[in-house]
Amino acid sequence: MTDTPFASGGCLCGAVSWRAANPPARMAQCHCRDCQRASGTGHMSLAFFKEEDVAIEGEVTGYDATADSGNINTRYFCPRCGSRLFTRNSGRPGVVGVAVGSSADSGWFAPGAVVYEQSRPAWDITTTDIPHFETMPPPPR
Repeated sequence: MTDTPFASGGCLCGAVSWRAANPPARMAQCHCRDCQRASGTGHMSLAFFKEEDVAIEGEVTGYDATADSGNINTRYFCPRCGSRLFTRNSGRPGVVGVAVGSSADSGWFAPGAVVYEQSRPAWDITTTDIPHFETMPPPPR
């Protein structure tokens, strides 16, 4: 981990923090119903980093949910304030999906895709100049 991270952030109460040493491999907005429920809004903005590039400090609690692919998606949050921080998916080992809203400065975020367009509420307007997928597309090869 470098002294000057690419990005950093943490929870609302300050009990959990994270730092990412390098830029994410992918960035997306997800409109699936699970992300809507977890975020309390129409989508979740996520940045996917290599696990070795992310340092997490503090105690987190995880919640496992089965994705439509059959993979287990574990959403991690601060047990003290409830802030959603990151996710890990059993189908993508070695990858951490950081909740961009937990970033200290999210000006670096630029989604490359919108997924689960079929579940996007009409009031949740997203950019139209990137690929939109009705469900989850196959992982890049």
